[in-house]
Amino acid sequence: MSTQRGTQSLPTSDKNTLNLTFSFPIPYNGTKPQVTATVQGSIGTYKVQDVVITPLQFKFGVTRTDQTNGWTEEPQLEWTAVGREVPPAEGTQVIEKSSSNTADITVKFPSTIDPAPKKIFAWVIGDFFSQITYAVQMGSINSSGFQCTVKRTDTASGWDESPSLFWTIIQK
Repeated sequence: MSTQRGTQSLPTSDKNTLNLTFSFPIPYNGTKPQVTATVQGSIGTYKVQDVVITPLQFKFGVTRTDQTNGWTEEPQLEWTAVGREVPPAEGTQVIEKSSSNTADITVKFPSTIDPAPKKIFAWVIGDFFSQITYAVQMGSINSSGFQCTVKRTDTASGWDESPSLFWTIIQK
C-alpha cells in the first residue's frame, strides 16, 4: 500500500459551498484509493462532502457549516490517499479460455533482457463486463520471458472469456 498526502489552499468563496477537483501527484493506475480530507487553518467550521474518487483525482465539495456565507480567508485542505500504485503495463498477452480454474502461461519478452529481471508484477483483467476475479502466481523469470499461473478466485470453475494478462518489470 502507498500513502500520499497533501495540503492545498482553498480559494476564497462568496458561497458557502465550493466544488473542487485535485489530482494525485502519482496516479493510482487502475485502483481507486481511499481518501480522507479535512479543512484546517480557519476560524470557520467546514465539512468535506460528496467525495468522488478515481485513480487519477478526487472531486469533493467543501461547505462552511457555521454560517450561510462563504469565506474570505484561504483555509487549508489536508488530504490523505491510501491505495496501491500500480505501474503502467509494459506488456500484455491475451489468455485463452479455460475449462479449469487455473492456466499456466508463458510470456516472451519482445527482446532479450540482460540481465534477467528480478521481479515482475502481473495482473489479469477480464472482458469489459466481466465479474470474474483472477490472481497471478509468478513462476520462473529469465532473460527471454517468464512463466506464471493464472487462477480464477471467485469460483472453482474455468472461464469462458479471453482475459488479458498485463505485466511490468518492477526490479531489474
